[in-house]
Amino acid sequence: MLIAAATLAALSCGAVAAGYPDHPLRAIVPFSAGGPNDTMARIVSPMLSKALGQQVIVENRPGADARIGIEALARSQPDGYTILFSAGAVALIPALRRNVPYDPVRDVLPVAELGNSPYGVGVHPQVPARNLAELIQLARQNPGKLNGSSSGSTSFMAQVLFQLKTGARIVNVPYKGGGEAALAVVRGEADLAILDISAVMSYVSAGRIRMLAVASDRRAAALPEVPTTKEAGLDYIAGGIFSVFTTGGNTPPEIVRRLNAELSRIVTLPETGKRFAALGINPSTKSVEESLRWHLAELAKWKDVVARAKIPLEN
Repeated sequence: MLIAAATLAALSCGAVAAGYPDHPLRAIVPFSAGGPNDTMARIVSPMLSKALGQQVIVENRPGADARIGIEALARSQPDGYTILFSAGAVALIPALRRNVPYDPVRDVLPVAELGNSPYGVGVHPQVPARNLAELIQLARQNPGKLNGSSSGSTSFMAQVLFQLKTGARIVNVPYKGGGEAALAVVRGEADLAILDISAVMSYVSAGRIRMLAVASDRRAAALPEVPTTKEAGLDYIAGGIFSVFTTGGNTPPEIVRRLNAELSRIVTLPETGKRFAALGINPSTKSVEESLRWHLAELAKWKDVVARAKIPLEN
């Protein structure tokens, strides 16, 4: 972790980058328009534009499970004019891929945290489990008999981590998006799902999905009656942590700190909180140092999960 140590040291010093910014910034979203990362970028970018006095232009670069967009950031000039809005993909790609065309520590630098969105553990109403303990028992007694829908690497890995934590064996059924994965449970194509709460809210209120737990250490405001996994006695937290990254390497530390300060201020605005709440996202912030430590911990965590679960690496 020599690179990480050097990065932390660099953040503690450095001259102010005079005149920053003097031209527009590019905000890459490594997913298609309309998803949660894109929505977050389009909420935050206009306010960041106002704060910096320069336009922040959102650019969708989807494809290859977010690798195209993240690589575009990693290959950009380390000058603070290119940022990236993403959740779990930045840490998951190096864990799941044999060949990653950039160094996730050297070339990608976390700037600030925006918010977190806990996942919920939900089941089809006909699944004979009224709480999380009963679901775990059911899955253990019937290994490989329960199907779990997922959408993308983040929810798939949340399901993998759940199995490692509980000793259950669940068959993964992948879908293209969170909406489709939630609908699979409604239709009975899948017995359960561990998904973003926003993807299942309407089905929960209609009684078409039974929510057993929120994978967090605090209850979700949108589902106050649903216990947390911690309350249910399971040490398991999963969900999306939405963050902003910039190019690693020689990006001036004072630019990174300026971006962190502006983004953290934006996140704490009442207007931002209301808009995040509508998406099921809790505003949250971290300092630059805290963001870097979190990034390194996530990289190590998911590599360990992949190794323990014996998931074959993809090219």
